[in-house]
Amino acid sequence: MISKRVFSSSIVLSALLTLSACGGGSTTIDLQATATDFSAKVSSSLSALTSSAGLKSQALLDLFDEKFLDGGYTKAALVDLLGTNSTTLGTNPELSLFPMATVSNAKVSCGDTNICTLSGTITNSDADTTSVDFSTKVLVNTRGVFFYGDQSLTTTL
Repeated sequence: MISKRVFSSSIVLSALLTLSACGGGSTTIDLQATATDFSAKVSSSLSALTSSAGLKSQALLDLFDEKFLDGGYTKAALVDLLGTNSTTLGTNPELSLFPMATVSNAKVSCGDTNICTLSGTITNSDADTTSVDFSTKVLVNTRGVFFYGDQSLTTTL
């Protein structure tokens, strides 16, 4: 007969081995690779903003965490605004004011939480080339990087 202690220990050990085999347990995230991947997704979405379809694309919406809040704008509010702009752009394509922009030098820095800072450079190349450094809060988890916002109901402008 197996003692309760040995039986309990064997169940816990089996569960740990199963989780390890399935990729469970603690996961290390390569922040630089994650930042590079997110940068490419952001650049792709930015280049699509010149079209009505790009303003409503799921790829763009997927960049934002469900709890996104920045300067009083929630993800739902951004989705509504992008939808309105998409409809307007669809009726008058000359209204497109989005320059072609790319993100480079992306870097994610994290402290003790999964709310991190994404920094990098945004460059637009319309009539002239303009580059500006930026930083913003992002959520980092095993699914990727997502815009998180400053979690403020008020704007700083």
